[in-house]
Amino acid sequence: MDDPGHPASRRGSGAPGGPADRPFRPSAYQQAIFDFVRSGSGDGVVRATAGSGKTTTLVEIARQLPDDLNACFLAFNKHTADELSARLPRHVRACTVHQLGNRSLRTAYPHLKGKDPQPKKLRHLVRERIQALSADFACSKGDWALASNYLYELARFAMLNLTDPRLEEEIAALAIEYNLTPPTDHSLERQCHLEVRSLLRLRLDVLKTQGLYDYEDMLHLPAALQLPVEQFDFVFVDEAQDLNAVQLELVLRAMRPGGRRLFVGDERQAIYGFAGADTDSLQRIVQRTDATILPLSITYRCPRSHVALARQLAPEIEAAPDATEGKVAVIAEAALDRWLRPGALVLCRFTAPLVQHCLAQVRAGRPAVVRGMDIGKRLESMATQLFPHSLEGWEGTLQAYSLTEEARIRATTQNDEDLDRQLMLRRDLILCLKAITRDVVTGGGQHLRELLGSIARLFSDQDSPVVFSTIHKAKGKEADRVFILYPESMPAVYARTANAARGEACVQFVALTRSKRDLIFVRQPPREDFSFELVPG
Repeated sequence: MDDPGHPASRRGSGAPGGPADRPFRPSAYQQAIFDFVRSGSGDGVVRATAGSGKTTTLVEIARQLPDDLNACFLAFNKHTADELSARLPRHVRACTVHQLGNRSLRTAYPHLKGKDPQPKKLRHLVRERIQALSADFACSKGDWALASNYLYELARFAMLNLTDPRLEEEIAALAIEYNLTPPTDHSLERQCHLEVRSLLRLRLDVLKTQGLYDYEDMLHLPAALQLPVEQFDFVFVDEAQDLNAVQLELVLRAMRPGGRRLFVGDERQAIYGFAGADTDSLQRIVQRTDATILPLSITYRCPRSHVALARQLAPEIEAAPDATEGKVAVIAEAALDRWLRPGALVLCRFTAPLVQHCLAQVRAGRPAVVRGMDIGKRLESMATQLFPHSLEGWEGTLQAYSLTEEARIRATTQNDEDLDRQLMLRRDLILCLKAITRDVVTGGGQHLRELLGSIARLFSDQDSPVVFSTIHKAKGKEADRVFILYPESMPAVYARTANAARGEACVQFVALTRSKRDLIFVRQPPREDFSFELVPG
């Protein structure tokens, strides 16, 4: 029975563009969710598998909410929020968690009105702290560059995880968890741990006195300072499996007393732990809200043959009644070039093999990119550190750097799994730089600017006729024809604990569910290049 006193149970006519304007035939899973919103109570967690029509489902729910309900749809990013705004009824607002936090911040600090966020605020503050430390430590120029980036990443992850900066051991643990590169001077490394506390305090002082704030402030300060957050009768939360600790705090406080929340996500696609997301986010939400779990298990993207493969990892996924059979093929790596067509998406667990094949496409005059501008920025930073003047002797320089990095990682990592993971991730980046530098030098390049230009052209988040992407970067993407390069690299060899194995299973599931028609596995030949160098020694 409906509860007319509950804000989410009041029936209304909806808004223009609602169910009366177009036919909608819900699946049994969707109908159960609709019934829960209309007649149930409390919060809900919708476990929506890949390609399950979750956005359509949520929009349909929003259209059925009464007009006098104050509702909010919290989207994963601004692009999604903008697209949803055109589909949602007028009384349901679409925004990001950052926008929710920004309103809270501006309400608490009115002098921020009219001021735009300064994305480089943290970088500038870190640079000032590093300069202040330079008188106390005798370190090389390269070590200071490492210390600057190390402190920046420590502070950023401390904010995302709501880590107590007073606890040095917890700050140090962030470096291991997120594979951060510390300076080689151990005293400077420890000082960076201690600096996080004063850096976070300085961030607030600068906001109060100078009105300077950034995107991290929008989340961290409202959560850490318990600032008031705008509240709603009904809150939709998309991609809930990718919420980090600070985002979850704001989301949980965005509901009015007596209101309701509907979280939507898929623990099978929780692959952003490396970027600060809570890999147990959905389970934590259920524990904290006592939410009812509602499945949404039919995929409308994947053909039947792809679903059969995905069911080995996610038994709950189901093919749509009218799904096609689809195509699954296995080809040799040498045949990849003949199979590639415009619109193809090429996936791999690691970046270096993608770079090698993308370079081959570009050399042949075929437009292609590697998705991930952030990866490109890391490579640019590494190149600038290693080749400040010219590319002369680049192979020896890169080999020496590789050996130094391996020794550092082995000396500072406390367990075998973290050791293997860090070695593999570091080698992957070094192999990327090796492949690009060789390509530049072979083409006659001699200077750093030419190498940086090649990296910038290769890595992009823009669309291209052929896109090469790590599986992590392909989350939320789809294509008619998807290639999985080196499927034997999954699961990663370092995944020996239960948590690591679960994370690798999520990566595999995402890879298997990107294709709408053709899924093609590209075998790695038995040779000593990427396969040899990517295996921890």
